[in-house]
Amino acid sequence: MLHRDRLSEEHRAIEAVAAGLLGLCATRPLDPGAVARARWQLSRLLLAHLATEDQLLYPLLERDPSPEVANLSRRMQAQMGGLADAFKAYMRDWDGTALAADPDGFVHATRAVLAALGQRIRQEESQLYRHIPPPSAPRTVDAAPRRA
Repeated sequence: MLHRDRLSEEHRAIEAVAAGLLGLCATRPLDPGAVARARWQLSRLLLAHLATEDQLLYPLLERDPSPEVANLSRRMQAQMGGLADAFKAYMRDWDGTALAADPDGFVHATRAVLAALGQRIRQEESQLYRHIPPPSAPRTVDAAPRRA
């Protein structure tokens, strides 16, 4: 089942790791090991979050009876593909060798990809997540055995 609170908690975790990575970018010299760990953690959190959205959120909202909600979901899913591709390129292009060769370029690329990610999180929280239906009330089950 999909819960808005869970998705928002995942956003907070992504933002916390992103803030840590930005903090690492402010230090000189850059610590390649710490940067690699933060990037790995960010990638792991983001990819898991995107999988949840792809498998649960977008299909749910695309079935919404409101054409506006269904269209918003399709549009935001298409936009996310571009950001996901940009993030994957960032992860691929900025390995340890590239970071050591051009630390300022790495910092610039990191700030750019994290700014885009932060903007996307704000859009999802303000525009998309409000359309997630609340979880159903829990069903009560009579645990007492029935006698015939």
